[in-house]
Amino acid sequence: MNHLNHLPYELISSILSYVDKQALFTCALVDKSFYKITLPLLWQKLEIDTQDTLHTMTRILEASTSSSSDTVLGERVRSVRIKARISDDDLLAFIKHIPLVTDLSLDYASHISDDSFVQVADLVPHLTHLYIWNADITQRSMEAIGHFPLQQLTLLSCHELNYNMFASLTRCSSTLTSLDIRNCSLHGLETPDTAQQAVANLMALHHLTSFQIYCPSHDYSPFINALFVDLPSMAPWPELTYLDLSPCHDVTDTMAIALLQSQPKLTQVGLCDSQITDKTLDAIATYLPEVAKVDVTCNPGITPDGLRRLVKTCRKLETVDCDNCEIYPEDFPELDYYKMGVEFKFSDDEPISQVYSLMGGAFDSDVDSDSDADADFDAHNEQ
Repeated sequence: MNHLNHLPYELISSILSYVDKQALFTCALVDKSFYKITLPLLWQKLEIDTQDTLHTMTRILEASTSSSSDTVLGERVRSVRIKARISDDDLLAFIKHIPLVTDLSLDYASHISDDSFVQVADLVPHLTHLYIWNADITQRSMEAIGHFPLQQLTLLSCHELNYNMFASLTRCSSTLTSLDIRNCSLHGLETPDTAQQAVANLMALHHLTSFQIYCPSHDYSPFINALFVDLPSMAPWPELTYLDLSPCHDVTDTMAIALLQSQPKLTQVGLCDSQITDKTLDAIATYLPEVAKVDVTCNPGITPDGLRRLVKTCRKLETVDCDNCEIYPEDFPELDYYKMGVEFKFSDDEPISQVYSLMGGAFDSDVDSDSDADADFDAHNEQ
């Protein structure tokens, strides 16, 4: 076969899907056939670094829409990441030309307000993945966001939201599988009554497989405590595999173990800044057979022996994060440094090395088999 255009369209398209964008531009110049194949790939995923680039893209899309050509470039776009700080007008002028986009990331949304977000829902109704960082959006925007068929929602450093955001998300409860909230101010979660309402609405998101809330600068203990009480009894998330909660100031071993028993499919679990001890580590080994990642940062109640048992027992474990748990390299004299993460901290102006993570299988050796690890764990439980 001498001519590439004799290859099936689908085969060439599949091959080019693995080519980086710069190479795709070159491929588009091969001939008309390659141009036709590469065009959707070039416009399928856009990353926009500057405001000028956004303005240029907007002009190109507008010209494509108004031309007599059969190719409307905006209808090719499925994923957009905007890394530049843009205004409401910039966002709306651009987004109206990409009606079929499903994945939208706004990395610097500090100049985006409710006024644009309430219109975005009408302009891109097929959105399934939404990432927003540093936006001053309020409950008005959350009401609009709730109309999307969202599968994944990530909110970072959004400080004008409140506990009612969970009620808004119940509108997409049949599709939402991942909810990630970090460093956001959610007013009302610090009050028991409104925190309980938020938990009740969160429980209505029955298809969640991943939930994270990380707000170290806020004490949402009423919300976290209600979650630990209600989750084991209601078991609303039968497919949950990722759960990361921080801070968990009032969470005890009893609360943590009850939650772990109710979520046996967890493969990643984070219980940070709590009152848990080795009892919870042993419960992870007992109730989470598929666990791969564990984060117990800022839990001084755990011990090197508890971590050793966890790593030895959980054969699929990849990492254990244990930063700020007062765990030191000398606690594991049998380990090489490359099997643990170590950093220097200062105490009384003296540098001290502390362990912030352990690798899965760190304690494996030629003489330490799976049965040996099980025997260690059983022996501890009998004590």
